[in-house]
Amino acid sequence: MRIGLLADTHVPYRMAEIPAGVVSSLRGVEVILHAGDVDEPWALAPLEALAPVLAVRGNYHILERSAAGASLPRVIEVELAGHRLAVEHGYDIGPTALLWKGWSLVRQLGGRWEFPQYDAAIARCLLRRHPAADVIVFGHTHRFYCRWWGQTLVLNPGAALRTAYLGAPYIPSIVLLDLEPAVPPTVTRVRLFEPKE
Repeated sequence: MRIGLLADTHVPYRMAEIPAGVVSSLRGVEVILHAGDVDEPWALAPLEALAPVLAVRGNYHILERSAAGASLPRVIEVELAGHRLAVEHGYDIGPTALLWKGWSLVRQLGGRWEFPQYDAAIARCLLRRHPAADVIVFGHTHRFYCRWWGQTLVLNPGAALRTAYLGAPYIPSIVLLDLEPAVPPTVTRVRLFEPKE
């Protein structure tokens, strides 16, 4: 079973619609999981034309007046092809969430874009919340992340659009996740746009 994973589409506040490249990259998947920051749920229509879509809400963006897809669930737990999956946006990691976000911003202002400690903090929190999950999917950081934590695969497909702030070097991407019963998942990262030289 092939599943499409994406996050951080931010439609319509940062982009008018989900890009055609995202939609074409997801052709042929059986289910699409969106890990938050949909901003407006109607924006999922092009994806819903391809396959069933399960999406979680993201975090609020005050300057954009985004409700973060408030009508969407905060968490999705689903079993697909014999694997238990959990999906959250990843911003709500407890009382230290604002400190991590602030420290991340300070690092970015200094030109330091990779922050494996923040990704690991999110992963650890989600692993505590979903101890029975085989695969955990999150978004929020706009960075691709893929790591095994024991028997659990933790994934962030990255943002499905260019990250506009502070000249971020993140390459927009989605993930194609292949699941078969009793077989470890296979992850294929699809880069949507390469950075300009």
